[in-house]
Amino acid sequence: MEKIIDNLEEDEFKGKDLFTYSFSFKKMNGAQKEYVTNLFHDWDWEEGLHIAELIIDTTPNDTKFVFKSGKSFEDKDWDQWDENDLENNILTKLIGKGQFISQFQFSECQVEEIEISFFDNKGIEYNVEVSKDSSLEKK
Repeated sequence: MEKIIDNLEEDEFKGKDLFTYSFSFKKMNGAQKEYVTNLFHDWDWEEGLHIAELIIDTTPNDTKFVFKSGKSFEDKDWDQWDENDLENNILTKLIGKGQFISQFQFSECQVEEIEISFFDNKGIEYNVEVSKDSSLEKK
């Protein structure tokens, strides 16, 4: 396991509830891992994924990016989102045009072609669909 981001001691995370999420990438190569790692760094700020910690765990067939965030997860349809969701629901930062998952399609190393799963803070698994708008579909 490799710790990539360690902001747990930052004031913005002290005394705050943190939620643990993960992305699992099947048979990811080195260039793809580097691309996704850099993308997590780009999205670690409060208006993005608000990442307190990111750990990468690699096995021969699977690379997991496990991260802790101050943002909660609620699986809602876009038409049900309100201002609170836009600020506090990490789903609104993961899917949609120009959001985190849609960035996978802009890699030159074919990240969008990998089988990707997302696990929410309750351990529920979702298939990740990479596209301009992107989506998560419960398995």
